[in-house]
Amino acid sequence: MTSVSAVLAWPLDALLAASTEFAVAGESAGTADTLRRTFDIDPTWSGRTRVAAQARVAAEVTRLRRLERTFVEISETLRAGQSRMGAVQDRLRSQLQTARVTGFNVGDNGAVAHPDPQRRADADYLMDRIRSLLDQADMADVVLGAKLKLLTGQLDGSGTLVPLPNGEYRSADEAANALSRMTAEEVARYWESLNAAERATLVNRVPELIGNLNGVDFTDRIQANRLSIQAALAKELAAGRSRSDKAEHLRSLLAPASDPLRPGTTVPRTFLGFHDVGNGRFIELVGDVTVDSPGLAVLVPGTGTGLHNADDYRRRAANIAKAGGSPVIVYADGEFPQSIVEKDFTPLVGTAVDPTAARTIAPDLVGFTAAVERQMTASGRPTPITVIGHSYGGAIVGTAEQLGLRADRVVYASASGTGVGDGPWHNPNPVVERYSLTPPGDPIQYWQKFGEGLHGGDPDSTPGVTRLDSGYYSDGTLVAGGPSHSGYLDDAGSDAVRNLGAVIAGEAPTPYVKREPDIDASGDLSDLVTDWLSEKLHLVPGH
Repeated sequence: MTSVSAVLAWPLDALLAASTEFAVAGESAGTADTLRRTFDIDPTWSGRTRVAAQARVAAEVTRLRRLERTFVEISETLRAGQSRMGAVQDRLRSQLQTARVTGFNVGDNGAVAHPDPQRRADADYLMDRIRSLLDQADMADVVLGAKLKLLTGQLDGSGTLVPLPNGEYRSADEAANALSRMTAEEVARYWESLNAAERATLVNRVPELIGNLNGVDFTDRIQANRLSIQAALAKELAAGRSRSDKAEHLRSLLAPASDPLRPGTTVPRTFLGFHDVGNGRFIELVGDVTVDSPGLAVLVPGTGTGLHNADDYRRRAANIAKAGGSPVIVYADGEFPQSIVEKDFTPLVGTAVDPTAARTIAPDLVGFTAAVERQMTASGRPTPITVIGHSYGGAIVGTAEQLGLRADRVVYASASGTGVGDGPWHNPNPVVERYSLTPPGDPIQYWQKFGEGLHGGDPDSTPGVTRLDSGYYSDGTLVAGGPSHSGYLDDAGSDAVRNLGAVIAGEAPTPYVKREPDIDASGDLSDLVTDWLSEKLHLVPGH
């Protein structure tokens, strides 16, 4: 219980003055309008810099309006608190005056006494009244303090609540529900308007959502996905599977790996997406995006992709990153086919023959590449994006192109086809350079010939696609035959990888040079059943 002297000493005039000061926060709305109008001053200003600046100003305007709302709430809270506390203070002062005028002594703790023992009952009555007022004073003080703590926490993000897109402050779970219903553009605007503490609250509270949400800054997605991977490993350990293959794969994702752009150094692995479902879904960024990066690539792998071979695809991405001097993103965010097809051709559903996975994964790839472009634009870096589809990944990329994939360059690398959809390519970027890279004797040529109705046909002979040279391995042997389907990606010094690097960097790649004939698909049709479908042809990585 507070004391009589403390209540009487309350600086309520200062509270009222502070309320008035916070009320002037309406000026921030004028500042926000001024910021927004700056883009009307020079209508000739255009380009990436304007887009980045406009996005930043939009975020600051949102912050200013949110700040204004909080200031107004603080002002109203101070005024209401001052009124409530003032009323208690006045009643206490009046009660003390009445008691003392009639000869009662009042202690600082509210105890009341009278020299005349016969006034004991009156003294007890007055003591109850005064201590009741002290209790009310206590409550008014606590309530005001709690409300102010909550509101000041909104100013720096130190509170437990986060702002919703409409400006209201709610729990992180409620914010997550709102985020899950927003478009990527809305997410980007909202996320940019949050301060670091508010972002951290959401990352730590709902990492599984934030780590996979287009529009969220990549730095925050990386942190959220690390938490999700740690949670997946903890779940595996809790189930008594500490030595399972999955546990080992998860540990590998959390361990440092070599930096492809700075040989001899290691860096934490960074994931822009992670789902602990099915065979394991992930998006890994290999290398850093810097102002010196000539480009950025997205590698979409093929049949057999999953958590179990994330390390293999990281190495392949690192080889490409080193060749192009640019970061490479491995996009494995989907349930990829895990087998080619059985020799008796059954079942087909869920195998590489089935186009369902391409149709399912492609729309998400479109959304992700748009997020990549948005991130690059917001940073002010004009970084060209190259999307590489390897094997079944080629059918995914081609399907995504029909849905509006955002890319400056596209490479169909040993691709099964140019897409499973019915529409034409319509990439939002004005000019798209398209390439194919298929080594002679690569068994994927069988599928390019006979799978046109399912995967879109042969990219090497498609108008508008330039076929690149696959050349030689680093040891001087020709990139050709069954093992070449993935073999060139495993050799950092292969001509094929160097050609991929040249495309990413915006340099002139080497066009196709015929050194050996391609597979005679028609003449070898009988071999398609007996040989190509066997694991010996290396179409599935790791087999």
